[in-house]
Amino acid sequence: MDAHEGSESTRRRGWIALSVLVAVIVLAVVAAFVVPPLLSGGGGTAPSPSSTPTVPPRDIVSPDAPRATQTPTPAPTESEGAFPELSPVAPDATIVADDGIELSLSSLQAVQGEATSAGETSGPAIRATVLVVNTGKEPLDLEYVTVNAYSGKDRAPAGTLTQPGGAPFEGTLAPGESAEGTYLFSVAEADREDVTITVDYLFGARTAVFRGDLR
Repeated sequence: MDAHEGSESTRRRGWIALSVLVAVIVLAVVAAFVVPPLLSGGGGTAPSPSSTPTVPPRDIVSPDAPRATQTPTPAPTESEGAFPELSPVAPDATIVADDGIELSLSSLQAVQGEATSAGETSGPAIRATVLVVNTGKEPLDLEYVTVNAYSGKDRAPAGTLTQPGGAPFEGTLAPGESAEGTYLFSVAEADREDVTITVDYLFGARTAVFRGDLR
């Protein structure tokens, strides 16, 4: 072997050694990312620590519970004030207004509210479904219906949410028809001993008021 061949052989051995070194480094890097998850038993993607846990709804008032008002009755005694209201009734009662509109809370559930819009806050919430029955002679514009909730004697306003399951009223309710709208309110569990839910259903009509313990 002459000097030229010896030099070529030396370079080849050098390239081989360098290739082996690079391969070892690549394998070490791959192992650093792959082996720890396998050893920890987590074969899949770890859940995000910020994800909201799923909490099943809980009925506060059973939708199958008998209602305090089963047949049409006079509307509750009217109250006075800048925004006139009907006197409060229990959450499981039915209000029959003198204009032929019946209102009730067909479902009241404790849920985990989900913030999906600006201003909303995830957390314990109340999901209220309002049932409106039009027994009168005129159609009712449901776009006007406004539902609010308050806690305590001083009526601290509850924050509003749209999820899970929010579905506000829309359209027009013809005589003889019924419709439901679902609304969510942020109310801490410690503040549910005295909760007021109001329903404005018609311009100029007195506000329907439901009040009671929603724990």
